[in-house]
Amino acid sequence: MPSEQKRAEISRKQWLVLLALMLGVFLGALDISIVSPALPDIARDLNISDALLSWIITLYILVYVLAVPLMSSLSDKYGRKNVLLINIALFAIGSLFAGFSQNLTHLLIARGLQALGAGGLFPIASAVIGKTFPKERHGMALGFIGMVWGVAAIIGPLIGGWMTQWYGWNSIFYVSFVLSLLVLVLIWKILDKTMAVHPQPFDWLGMGILGAGLVMLTYGLNRVDVNILVASIVVLVIFFFVEKYPKAPIIPLKFFRNSQLNISFVLSFTRGMTEAGLVFLPFYAMVVLDIKAGLAGTLIIATAISMFLFTGPAGMLVDKVGAKKVLLFGALVTGIGAALMISANTLAEFIGYQLVLGLGLSAMSGAPIRYIVLHQTSEREKASAQSLVSLFSSFGIMVGSAIAGSMLAIESKTGIGELAGFHKIYLMVAIILLVAALFVLGLDNKPAQPESEPDFKAAGQKDQRGEA
Repeated sequence: MPSEQKRAEISRKQWLVLLALMLGVFLGALDISIVSPALPDIARDLNISDALLSWIITLYILVYVLAVPLMSSLSDKYGRKNVLLINIALFAIGSLFAGFSQNLTHLLIARGLQALGAGGLFPIASAVIGKTFPKERHGMALGFIGMVWGVAAIIGPLIGGWMTQWYGWNSIFYVSFVLSLLVLVLIWKILDKTMAVHPQPFDWLGMGILGAGLVMLTYGLNRVDVNILVASIVVLVIFFFVEKYPKAPIIPLKFFRNSQLNISFVLSFTRGMTEAGLVFLPFYAMVVLDIKAGLAGTLIIATAISMFLFTGPAGMLVDKVGAKKVLLFGALVTGIGAALMISANTLAEFIGYQLVLGLGLSAMSGAPIRYIVLHQTSEREKASAQSLVSLFSSFGIMVGSAIAGSMLAIESKTGIGELAGFHKIYLMVAIILLVAALFVLGLDNKPAQPESEPDFKAAGQKDQRGEA
């Protein structure tokens, strides 16, 4: 027993590694949403038309979904630390370039560099946790990573609006640059150099086909273009056929023969659709409470606070009782929160029901799903598998946003009113979460147990392959 307790202890250096990973993931998540409030000021200063302005967001998303599998696979083959440093450096260069941009072309190039660097941060960080921390502490570490991702994505617009108002839109990129340098130094100093986990030739053909399919799918979902969506599906089918042959495929097809991984991917997608519903909360509050946009936007802080308080503890709970019970709790509580939101009529109800939503999402974000994927894959495939969690979640957000937007548009055209549209959105979210709960029942529930020989090396040590 004493030896097991000793193995479960977290060293100071491991905590510093976790801090560096949290900061990196925070930056990647924050930059997805922080730019939105600054768009009017950017358009005015750089003389950008309304038709082209949306590309500042769209291009970032397109490059991001391309970078997720690319960077994750590269880290599996050429070492976690090497690729993680490249990711952060690209993000830093893109941030600095964006702050100095004088026209749309410069800004789009900068945003592309940012997205290319941000794509691998969460999947690679999750894989690093699998190697750096003891197995019985994976849930705790993943919980903290999930906490900063969820909070950053929610508060991004608030921070972006505040900084743009007081310091100008350039400031949001300069701050990202400075924080990136801090993360770069921390990773360089703290995380030990890793050797190639799977030193096989890179699958450039597979990456090219997958990249084309993902970009087309993302663009089709954002523009609701059926023709492009159909074409993207055809390209992705070709990808799955081609990936049968490489020795080191960009995404091993055996992932999709594992029932636990398939359920995890479905849950990632449903969680993404749920998060899409949160985007419409400020607009819902404006209709029901008859308040201005600024105040309505601040109401979503309640969800961020709830996730900040409970995502970390949810990860610790995964270590004790397993991912299945935590995910089941999360799906049911989030579903209840969405159903309650349909009846929200007062400010107190809006805040209270958001706290319920945040509590439920805390049990679905970060730790539980990535914990399952971490323990269902080999060391040389962990980042690639984690990239699929990110991709399915991203596509869930896009699909959910497209469906929710269509619901509002239809209700407005029929004359029923926006309120009925919002009610349908949160009814849809509640139903999706009920379906998610049914999928959770198919999961195994095996909490991580200390092994006779630890499957990790304390940060600062290296195994025989030279990995941290």
